[in-house]
Amino acid sequence: MQSTPSICPASAKALIAACGVALLAAATPAMAKQDDRNQVVDVTSKSFDGRQQPQGIAIYTTNVVITQGTLKITGSKATIYFDDQQQVTRAVIDGGPATMQQQDDDGNWMHGHAKNIDYHNDTSIAILTGNAHIDQPTKGTADGDKLTYNTNDSTMTGESNGDATVHMTFQPKNQPGAAPAGKPAAPATPAQPAPNPKKP
Repeated sequence: MQSTPSICPASAKALIAACGVALLAAATPAMAKQDDRNQVVDVTSKSFDGRQQPQGIAIYTTNVVITQGTLKITGSKATIYFDDQQQVTRAVIDGGPATMQQQDDDGNWMHGHAKNIDYHNDTSIAILTGNAHIDQPTKGTADGDKLTYNTNDSTMTGESNGDATVHMTFQPKNQPGAAPAGKPAAPATPAQPAPNPKKP
């Protein structure tokens, strides 16, 4: 059964959010796909404005999809920042919502969405802002105004503004030694009555 922690008071939300999201990330330690950092960054969209690229900025709009290995980010608009070597250093994606997903080295997927995703390629940090949600099926979920996700080690921090709170759910661990339920036994076939012997 899924466990849902009590929602924390706003006055203590920062401390509890940090601890709670850290527990969520530590529940099943896993590293994000380590080969992703070595893959090509690929960007597709309906339109592209490269007039500011000499200043290190390019803007992509409509049906934007950014991939790097198993990492995939989508949205309606992306502002891409480049360094002096024309390497992507940062991508700011807006959407309704913007989405992201990534697989870890154990084959488990992370899925997230928010109004805005600010991904820093040099540090592998993704900042999800505005109705942010992250789902790690083998661990649990996190919701808040802002979730900061490290795509290298799957750790997170979270916070919410005003009276809002960060909300988390945690998946239970499988009980050790618990055997899977077997198939129910087939019903016994009733015995057939013996035939009456013939009279002489």
